Order: sequence, then C-alpha cells, then structure tokens
Amino acid sequence: MIPMKKASLINGWLFLATIFSGLASLLYPVAHFFGTETAAWDQFRKGELVRKLEKHVDEVFVLREPSISLWADASFLFFHAGRPGVLVGEDDWLFTREEYYYDSLSEQRLTRNLNELALTVCALEQLGKQVLMVPVPAKRRLYVQRSNRAVSPGMDSLYQRITSYLGESGITWLDTLSLMQHAAAEDAVFMRTDTHWSPRGAEVVAAGVASRLSLPPAHHYQTREVAVGAYEGDLLRYLPTSNGVGPQRQEPLIRYETSAVDQTQDADALLGDNMPPVALVGTSYSAMDEWHFPGFLRQELGADVLVYALEAQGPFSAMHEFINSPAARDERVKYVIWEVPERALIQPMEPIVEVERHACMANDSDRAAEFAGVGSSGR
Repeated sequence: MIPMKKASLINGWLFLATIFSGLASLLYPVAHFFGTETAAWDQFRKGELVRKLEKHVDEVFVLREPSISLWADASFLFFHAGRPGVLVGEDDWLFTREEYYYDSLSEQRLTRNLNELALTVCALEQLGKQVLMVPVPAKRRLYVQRSNRAVSPGMDSLYQRITSYLGESGITWLDTLSLMQHAAAEDAVFMRTDTHWSPRGAEVVAAGVASRLSLPPAHHYQTREVAVGAYEGDLLRYLPTSNGVGPQRQEPLIRYETSAVDQTQDADALLGDNMPPVALVGTSYSAMDEWHFPGFLRQELGADVLVYALEAQGPFSAMHEFINSPAARDERVKYVIWEVPERALIQPMEPIVEVERHACMANDSDRAAEFAGVGSSGR
C-alpha cells in the first residue's frame, strides 16, 4: 500500500505531467499556424487573428478527440449519461431531452403555435385545399419501457392536448399514436439511436393517411427494398464514446425505392405540366430519404406527391415555403398533408400567415386560444 504522503506526491507529479503534456501538444498547431499564415499581422489589426487561431488549433489539436472520448466514456460509465440533449434509456435506446421537459415557456409557445396552425389551415381551406394534420408522437410514448425517465406532466399530456385542439377547431387529423402503438408490438417504429421514426413507422403512417383520404388511385406504385446498411442515429452525436463503451452505435436500416408501374403518359405529363393532387409538408421525418415517407405515400395513395419538407427547420418553415408557392394556388393540388412532430409545437417558430390578411379566424379567435378536454380519433 502506498503511503498517503507518497500517493499525494505521485498525484501531484501526474497532474503536472498532464498539464505540461497538454501545453506541449499545443506548440505544434500554434507554430504551424504562424508558419503558414501569411497575413497574421493584418488579421491581428482586424481582430480576426485569435478567432482563426482558435479554429486552427481546434482542428489539429492532437489530444482533442481523445479528450472528448475520455470525458464521454467517464460520463457514461459513472452516470449512464451523455451530453445535454440526450437521455440514455434501457437496452441501448436513446431519447432526446426535448421529449421530457415542459415549462411555462413551453406553454406560451404551444398556445402561440396552435393558434398559428389553425390560422394556416384556415388559409389553406380558403385556397380550396383539404388539409390532413399528421401529428408525430414522441418516441418515448412508443417505448416507455425503455425510457425509464420521469416526464413533466405538461409533456406527458402534450399529444392529447394537441389532438384535442385539432378536434375542437374542426381540423381533420390522423391518430398516428394509435397506429404506431399497434405496429410497435411487432416492429420498431422509431430508430433506436435516432430522434426519427423508422421506415416501418413511416410506412404505417402512410397507410393511415391513405385510409383517411380514400383517394381513387390514379397510378400504381411499387416499393421495394434496395439495400440494408448500418446506420448511426443523430443522438449519437451527444455520446462520442470510445469503441466498446456506450450503446451499440450501429443499427440496421433498410433502404427503399418507389417507382411507378405501368403509368400512362397523358398529354400533361408529356409536356412536363403534370401537377400531383397531393402536397406533403413537413420536417425531416418527411424530408430524409432514410425514412422514405413520400415513397410510401405514393404507393398507398396511388398518386404522385409534391414534397415540401425541410430538415432541421421545423414544420412552420416548410409550410411557409408551400403556402407562398404557385402549387398552393393551383386547383389541381387538392390535398395537403401536414406532418408536425408534437415536440416541435413547444419550440419557437416564425409565423406563417399574417393575421390581418386572414380574417377567416376572426369569429373563432376565442376558441382558437383554447385547448383542453378529451382527445378524439380525428374526424
């Protein structure tokens, strides 16, 4: 056994060695920067030198990646946790923190966003569109047994409050939670390491959309598997652990392709003026090729689909893009499917329509600010 005094001395020397090693490792990137940078003095006068030096050191610092991994390893092994933003569940399942916490600011944003949503649906109906809301439930709702975390009461009731509001406002919506809960008994409807649904989850919701719209099929589409590859979800960015530490990073992802089968070429198609009857507006759940939601919709609906979906920008940005496009005023586009993740409605988002230009909600302004009661299965 090492005496206490000697152990303290060893720890002191180890600490000093670590500090000097870190300083020594910085000498190369700093020297390399000043040896290769030809306009250092000019950048110094403009106040840009320090920022550029920091960026250069960050890129070539030899201990950067090992330090990040070491800290992530310790956080996971001792606390079963990652960086702020991710919550580690059971059996290597990861969840985003956004699905658990709700405060007074969330309440304000929800009220504002629901009111904006109703205004937008009203504006679309004035343009002659039939709107179907597709609220995407939180991942933890489908995998409560794997999340094992306390949930804020406001967050726990969020899906019900949103769908109750839709029903009270006379907005048609699809009960995606029930559909996905039924499918989850047999297949994973969300990716284990990602915030998004799996291709199976997207396929189930697409079938539900087709059942609700009941369009007469105009074309026949066929979806087939084209590859199965290893996928690493977006939540792993918050768990930069070393190999062998932390959750299993790779999970299988089936890639799909949807194509038209025996589709006749009418005059409009030949002239390049064929406008699909359905527009899909949404987020990365709709935009990312990995989930293949637009492809599943084409097959289930028997119709082509216009896609207005943006990654990492929220459902309002995509709707703003659509509602200001020529397609929103084209009579051939009759249906709008609006995919909205429930957690997005408590995030800050820019308005879509200008209230003073859309008086259609004037008589319902009081009702538009209310959302309470029992959820409905949609109308």
